[in-house]
Amino acid sequence: MRTDWQAMMGRQLAAAIQMIRSAVAACPDQLWDDRSEGSPFWHLAYHALYYTDFYLSDDEKTFRAAEFHKEKAHFLPGDYREYGGIVTTPVGSFRKDQLLDYADHCLRKCSETFAKLSDERALERCGFWWYELNVGEFQLNNLRHAQHHAGQLALILRRGAGIGIDWLGTKDNQPPPHTW
Repeated sequence: MRTDWQAMMGRQLAAAIQMIRSAVAACPDQLWDDRSEGSPFWHLAYHALYYTDFYLSDDEKTFRAAEFHKEKAHFLPGDYREYGGIVTTPVGSFRKDQLLDYADHCLRKCSETFAKLSDERALERCGFWWYELNVGEFQLNNLRHAQHHAGQLALILRRGAGIGIDWLGTKDNQPPPHTW
């Protein structure tokens, strides 16, 4: 096992993706497309996975959206003037199996991305013009975004169905020390 920062960061992003995947797998049907309190569960999960996948790409030109992607489905509801104004949640929901497969894709891409990330490349500017970050810090930002939404999904499950999602310390589900 490598012990450099790339391997550590890759394991942590993979753990965040696994937590999103666990939440998707645990989501009961009645919460999947519930829009009573804003964005439905599936839309938050898709948004998190889409941007994880997107930002694991070298730049926007090399990114390929999932086959089931719908135009603007990656945006959470809001006013996006640069994309023509108000964006809402798509009418039809994505299926659970689609998002589980997408999480698996993100896990593979995460592993590949961090396996090839060199110290030199990590210091280069990221390929997304709207972020003035080097690749290393940009991937930390990607990790924070994924974990932010993993927390949201876990909260929806806890409040809406009394379901808890286990904390994952790494992609291999290493439990925290018993002293925690």
